Amino acid sequence: MPDELKAYLKERFGVSGPVSPGRFEAEVAKRVGSPAKREPLLKAWRAYLLGGGREAVRSFYREVLRIPKGEALAYGMHLPFLEFYAKEVPPRLEGQVLEVGAFTGALVGYLKSRRPELAFHALDGVEEAVAVGRGRVPEVAWHLGWAEEVDLPPFDTLLLLSVFPEGLVDQGLESRLGPEAFFRAFAFFERLPQFARLLKPGGLLVYGHGPFLGKSPEGVEEGLRRLGFHGVERVGEGEYFLVLARKPEALRAVFLEEEALADLLAEPAPLVAQGVDLEEVRALLERGAYKEVLSRVPEEAEGEAAYLRGRALYALSRFAEAEEALRRAFSEEAEDLRAMVLVELGEYERARRRLEGLAARGGRYRLALGRVYLAEGRYADALRQFVESGLPEAEAYVREALERIQERMRRFAREGEWAEVSRRAEFVEDLSPGLLTREMLRLGLKAALLQGLFARAERYARRLADLDEAEGFLGLALTHLRLRSPLDYRGTAKEDLKGVEPYLTEALAREEIPEALLLLGVLRQREGRFHEALRLLERASRHGAGEVAGLAFHHLAETKRALRRPLKEVLGDHKRAHALRAYPAPYLFRLAQEALRGGEEVLARELLSRARDAGLTEVAEEDLTGLLSLLERLEGPWAAFGVLYQALAHTPSPPLELLSLAYRLSRSFRESPEAEAVRGQYLAALYGAGRVEEAERTLLAEHQEHPQALEVLFDLAEHHEAKGEWRKAAEFWQKALEVALYREKDLELSREILRNLLFLRPHDESLALYLEELKGIGRGLRALGEEAPALPEGKEELLEEALPRFHGEHLLVVGGHTQLRSRLTPFLEARGLKVDWYDADTAGVGKEALRRILGRLEKAHGLMILSSYVGHDLSEPVRLEAERLGVPVHVIPGRARGSTGFLRALKAFAPEIFKKALKGVQ
Repeated sequence: MPDELKAYLKERFGVSGPVSPGRFEAEVAKRVGSPAKREPLLKAWRAYLLGGGREAVRSFYREVLRIPKGEALAYGMHLPFLEFYAKEVPPRLEGQVLEVGAFTGALVGYLKSRRPELAFHALDGVEEAVAVGRGRVPEVAWHLGWAEEVDLPPFDTLLLLSVFPEGLVDQGLESRLGPEAFFRAFAFFERLPQFARLLKPGGLLVYGHGPFLGKSPEGVEEGLRRLGFHGVERVGEGEYFLVLARKPEALRAVFLEEEALADLLAEPAPLVAQGVDLEEVRALLERGAYKEVLSRVPEEAEGEAAYLRGRALYALSRFAEAEEALRRAFSEEAEDLRAMVLVELGEYERARRRLEGLAARGGRYRLALGRVYLAEGRYADALRQFVESGLPEAEAYVREALERIQERMRRFAREGEWAEVSRRAEFVEDLSPGLLTREMLRLGLKAALLQGLFARAERYARRLADLDEAEGFLGLALTHLRLRSPLDYRGTAKEDLKGVEPYLTEALAREEIPEALLLLGVLRQREGRFHEALRLLERASRHGAGEVAGLAFHHLAETKRALRRPLKEVLGDHKRAHALRAYPAPYLFRLAQEALRGGEEVLARELLSRARDAGLTEVAEEDLTGLLSLLERLEGPWAAFGVLYQALAHTPSPPLELLSLAYRLSRSFRESPEAEAVRGQYLAALYGAGRVEEAERTLLAEHQEHPQALEVLFDLAEHHEAKGEWRKAAEFWQKALEVALYREKDLELSREILRNLLFLRPHDESLALYLEELKGIGRGLRALGEEAPALPEGKEELLEEALPRFHGEHLLVVGGHTQLRSRLTPFLEARGLKVDWYDADTAGVGKEALRRILGRLEKAHGLMILSSYVGHDLSEPVRLEAERLGVPVHVIPGRARGSTGFLRALKAFAPEIFKKALKGVQ
C-alpha cells in the first residue's frame, strides 16, 4: 500500500519523499534562491506556526502554491501520516464521502482510486488550492469554503484528517495533552459541532490529528462520547491514530465548567500531585524500592505520578500494568517508555513507529528496535540495531540474528540464489568483519566466486585460510586462476595450475576436497605424471558429486587412455562422466565411432543412443556421411534414412550424392511415403543433371524387381512419353491398367489409365474391350448392391467425361514435357479454354523465360503447375507472383499420370478459373 501511494504522489504531485517540518525553511531555500522571493512564504509559515487562525492558514497555503514544487513540499511534511491514512481509511469508507481541508486533492484522489464505487467530495477554503485540485483530480467533486460556514447537504462519511488543529497550532503546546487540556487548547466542544453538521445522523466521522502538537486520542474519544457520538473506536497507536465514531440524531451541548477551567489555568504543584509527594517517589525509584513506589502512587493516578508508577511496574516486569499506567501519563517520556513496554508485551507493530524515531538516541532504544525487527523477520535491520546499540546485553541477540541470517543464506544457496547469499555476506562484513562466521565465509566465498567477484572472494578465502579451513586454500587457488569453479578450467598449459599447486596441496593436507583433488589431478595429467593423476582423479570421482565428479571421470578416462588401459574401461569412465556432466552430441558420436573401431559394438550402440538423446542435428552438420555410416551399421537402414530424410528436408538443393544414398537406403521400405518422395527427388535430380539414361536404368531396375509397382509403371510411361517413344509409353500404360484393374481392383484408377491410353492410341480397337470389361464390372457391383460409377458408351465420351465446357478463359500451365503439352493443348482449346503452356523442354531457364511467363500471368484466370520431376524449375517464383496478383493456383503434386491426370486436376480447378473470369482480370 505505501508503495502504491508513493508512486501515485510522485506521478501526480511530484512528491519524492518526506520532509521534516524543522527543515521547511531549508527546503524552501533550495527551491527559491532569492531571499526576497521566499520572504512572503516564510512570513506566512511563521504566522501559521503561531496559531494565526483561518487567515494564517489561507496565506500559508496560497504562498506555498506560488513556489516551484511547493505543493510537493506541503505533502512531504504530511507524508508519513498520508501513508497511515492510505492504509487504514479506505476499507472503512461508505456512501458519500467529504474530505475537509483537501488542499489540492492528493489524499481524496488516492481514496477514489481505491474505492471507485463511492462518491467523493473535497472541501477547502483556499481558492488557489481548489483551482489546482479541480485540474489535478477531476474525478472528485470540489467545493470552495470553510467547513464552519459552507452550506452543503450532509454526507455519509466525514474525513477530518490533519485539519482540525490547523489555525490553532501553537509552538508552545506539549506534544501530548490530557483530555481537559485538549478540549481547552482546540475549543473542541465549540468547533466540532460546526464540522459535524456536514455529517448525516448515523454517519461516520473519521478524525486524524496529523503531524501537529497537542495530540490526545483519549481526549478525542472522551469529547465525542460527551457530544453523544456512539461506536467510538480508536485505530493505531502513538503519533499515528484515528478515532472513528457515529453521529447521533442530535448532539448534546457540552461546556467546560469554570472550576475545571481554573484548574487547567492554575500552576500545578511542583512537588505534590493528587496527594502524592513526587519528590519522595522519585527518591524511592532511585533506591530501587519499586514496591513502595506502587504503595505510594494510586492506580488511577495521571500525569507525572502515573509515569513514575509505570517506571516502577516496568522495573518489576509487570508490563501490562505498566502500559496502562504510562498511557495515562500524557508525556513524551511516558510514551518513550511505553514503547519499550510494548516490546516486552510482544506488541511489535504498535511499538515500531515510536522506536524508529527514538533509535537515534542509541542504547536501549536501538536494542528494543532490534528486537522488533527480529520478531518481524527483518534480520539484517535487527543485526544493525543490535551492533550499533553498543550494549553488552545485545550480544545474545547478535548471535540469534546471525544465526537467522545464516539460515537464510543456506536456503538461498540450496535454491541457487547466490546473489542473495553474497548480498547478506557483504552486509554482515560491512557492519563488522568479525561478525562473519565460518559458514558465512564459506557461503560468501562460493557466492563471490560464482558471481566473478574475485577481490571479495580472495578476502573471504584468506579469512578462511587464517582459520585453517581447507576451503580457504582452495578459494585462493581459484581466485588466482580467476575461475568461478573448477568446472570452468579450460587451460591446456600446466603453468597456470603450477602456480597454485601450493594452495591445492595445503587444502588437501587438511581435507580431501573433490575440487582440489580434481585440479591437482589435471595438473599431474598435464605434467605427464599419469599414475599420480590416476590416483588423484579416482579419489576426486569417488568423493565428488554432480558435475565435479563428472569432470573427474572425464579426465580419468583421458588419463587411462594415455596409460593404454583397455578401451572398455576408458569408455566406461566416459559413460559415467556423461551421466554426471552431459557431453555434447558430436563428442558422444566420436566416442561411438571409436568404440565401433575397437570392436565394442554394444558400447558403440549405447553411446550412439546417448548422442541421439542429445540431438543429432549438430552431428549431421559436422559429419553427415560418417553419421549415416554409423547409423546404418548399428541401427539399420531405416535409422540412417530417417536422419538423412530430415537433413534433405532442410536442404534447398541437395546434392545428387546424398539423394543417391537416400534412394539406396530407402529400397528396404520402398512402399513408404518417405521412400516414394526420395525416389522422386532422386529421379528429378538425375533429369536435372541431364543423366536421362541413368534415370531410365534406375526405373527399369525398379520395374524388374517389382514389375507390378504402379508408381514405377507410371514413371516409365511418362519417361517414354517425354522421349517421344509412344509405343513403349503405351505398353507401360497398358501394364499399369492391367495391374490397377486385375490386381488392385481400383476401378477409378483403371478408368483414368484407360483414358490416357485412348489419348495415345485413339484408333486401337482393343481398348474397347477394356472399356466393356469396366462396364461389366460396374454392372456386377451394382447388382451386388454396391456403388459403382457409370461409364459412357463410347471412347470419345470417356475422353471428355465430366470436363466442363469453357468460354474463352485463359489458363497458364508451367511444367510437364513437350509431348504432354502437344497432346493436351489442342484438346483443351477445342473445349473453349485458351492455354499458354511452358513445358520443361521449350521454356528454358533464365530471366527472359521468367519475364515471358510473368507477362502472360497478369492476364491469366488460373495457373497450374506440374511439380513432378519433369516439371519446370521456374514454378516457385511464378507461384509467388500469382499469389501476389490474386491469380488462383493449382499444383499437381508428384506424378501427373499422363494426360488424364492433368484433366482430372483441371476438372477440380475449373470452379476457381470461372470465379476469376467472372470477376475480371485486375
